[in-house]
Amino acid sequence: MKKLFFIFILISGFLMAQSADQKKILDDSRSIMVLMEKKDYNGILNLTHPAIFEKISKETMVDAFKTMFEGNEEFKIEIGKIDENAFKASDVFSGKDNVKYAFVTFPMNMKMTFLKEKFDDEKKKMMIGMMEVQGMKARFLNDNTIEMSKESMTVALNDKSTGNVWKYVNYDETNPLYASVIPTEVMKKAKEYYADFLIKQKENAN
Repeated sequence: MKKLFFIFILISGFLMAQSADQKKILDDSRSIMVLMEKKDYNGILNLTHPAIFEKISKETMVDAFKTMFEGNEEFKIEIGKIDENAFKASDVFSGKDNVKYAFVTFPMNMKMTFLKEKFDDEKKKMMIGMMEVQGMKARFLNDNTIEMSKESMTVALNDKSTGNVWKYVNYDETNPLYASVIPTEVMKKAKEYYADFLIKQKENAN
């Protein structure tokens, strides 16, 4: 009886720890979107995996955020509202070298308005095709505004390199920064998890 009780305590402790990690990961992921809406770019960088800044400076990233989300002479981007309940966290996995990792999925939507260009039907078709290649659904609202949506995913990592706290990287296999930061083991799991997620999304839509 004592042995069974001890095992129960161990399992309960493990499950509670996972639950606490998942809550933290979800809270942080939602916070990133709120910070983006507020244009608090430094707040976003505080939650970003530190290895990113070995490749590109924080100042450069802030400038890129400003160009993308505050607009320029060419275009402006508006981020759509995201339902907090739409964020879904995976189980927390354990890997080599005491790394813990998890994945958060959420629908991302935005509008891009081109300030100096209008699109005819042929250009609209080409632009929509380019977006679809990147995994986005897209449609033009008028001749210069395109609405885009995508099922996005964030990779959460917790290991020695992050100071054993949760830090985040946007899942994007086409981005060299992603491949340079994420351990191979985690990359393989992320690819598998995202593919399964998209399949389930498609099945549920049918």
